[in-house]
Amino acid sequence: MPVGAMMAKDSFMVTAGGKTAPGPLFVMEKMWKGFNEESGNWKYTMVMPDGSVFGTTGGKGSANVQFCADCHSAVDDQDHLYFLPKEYRTTSN
Repeated sequence: MPVGAMMAKDSFMVTAGGKTAPGPLFVMEKMWKGFNEESGNWKYTMVMPDGSVFGTTGGKGSANVQFCADCHSAVDDQDHLYFLPKEYRTTSN
């Protein structure tokens, strides 16, 4: 993906009573080469339903979103992206 590309994934939670509620918004932003080679130069950010930022790679709460980079490293051969259609996949960063 080119520098500046962004992916966003919403989520929801299910309460003990079986009702649904908004969950965190997960955002990936492709950064410049050298930003974070370990994450394929992706910056991960988690925004809570109230608008507060739970964490962002290289910023406040960075440790809170390390699990994102850890999980996405399993698809480093697809630029750290899951479920990307084959015609858009590349092995170059």
